[in-house]
Amino acid sequence: MTAIYNFVKWDTTFYKIMRFKVILILLLLVTGCRTREVPLQIQKDIDSIAVKWVPDEREGICRFTVNMLAGDALVIKGETNLPEAKNEIISYLGNTGLQIFDSLKILPDPSGTEKRWGLVTVSVCNIKSKPSFASEQVSQAVMGTPVKILKTGGSWLLIQTPDHYLGWTTDSSISEMDEDEIAEWKLSDRLIYTCKSGDIMSETDGSGVISDITAGAVLQKISESRDYYTVELPDGRRGIVSKKETAEFDKWCAEIKPDPDRMIQFAESLNGSPYMWGGTSSKAIDCSGFIKIIFFTGGIVLARDASQQFSYGEPVDISSSCDSLAPGDLIFFGHLNDKGEKRITHVGMYIGDTEVIHSSGMVRINSLDSTRINYSSYLKKTIMGARRVIVEDSQKGTESVAHHSWYNNL
Repeated sequence: MTAIYNFVKWDTTFYKIMRFKVILILLLLVTGCRTREVPLQIQKDIDSIAVKWVPDEREGICRFTVNMLAGDALVIKGETNLPEAKNEIISYLGNTGLQIFDSLKILPDPSGTEKRWGLVTVSVCNIKSKPSFASEQVSQAVMGTPVKILKTGGSWLLIQTPDHYLGWTTDSSISEMDEDEIAEWKLSDRLIYTCKSGDIMSETDGSGVISDITAGAVLQKISESRDYYTVELPDGRRGIVSKKETAEFDKWCAEIKPDPDRMIQFAESLNGSPYMWGGTSSKAIDCSGFIKIIFFTGGIVLARDASQQFSYGEPVDISSSCDSLAPGDLIFFGHLNDKGEKRITHVGMYIGDTEVIHSSGMVRINSLDSTRINYSSYLKKTIMGARRVIVEDSQKGTESVAHHSWYNNL
């Protein structure tokens, strides 16, 4: 017993000594690598580089921290989805004469999955600001929408949609693909769903529902009969859809134009649809999501938020009257901030005869004419400007689906 007691006593003493040594070494390391303040000019310069490449954090990532170490050494940590941004920052720091320790990651994370692309596999996937069901919903994407997968976090994926918007969604909402698989999908026979909403039915007898579906969804065509297409969903499920509710994707891309009359007709078909913050589908939509889906039916991938949409298109002068507005023009609403700058908080589409269709509480039509029964004084007094969307085949913000490299091999 004495031998056992002495061994235990020795082992405890040894453990205490080793623990002290480890703590001492860590303290010496921390003391030797004590951080100090980054020179103000260096901080300003790299901040300006980050803002140059990512002026809008809703559409890009360039987040980093910089620390100075003893001995004129500098460590930069963080992540960006733009290699060009990292290259410029590292090049700048290399010219400072400091020793640089580069821990700035490029997204998609090369240490993560090789499947850096995906297709939305549910009728509508919800996109969150953070990887949590309790976080704010910022957007949505409909079935068959191609997305970039930037990184994973448990059962969540950080994705980027074709309008370049960023957010988190559940991995169960996405069918993940590698470069070869997404290229094969782009070459496949596809259909686009052109009605407001509907169902994909069982391919065996057409009596069971495989999934619901909304406007703008893209499906692979497997075969066809007189009245129906057999389709495959991104996760491999198969069913049938009516030919009357779809169009062949390649033909649609070649022929579709943002025709105001047709877009207004689709917009009015959504009358009464409920408002939902972050909604971009025909099931429930916010103000900019409503405009976005209208323009997608015209073959345009419009920027996501109202404040972003205000940055594109040709300005329409409505300072004195609305006479210069044409059907299909966008009218933006908001207020001036403390600096006298326009803060855009709402958007609607002009449909002619002083009327605007927009999503506020629900999709509704209001007039800017005070003599009309559907006049909205709130809209009239908060007008900030108007834009006429000019289609740019490959211009971010007003890009055509036909010339978008995420939908087609160009």
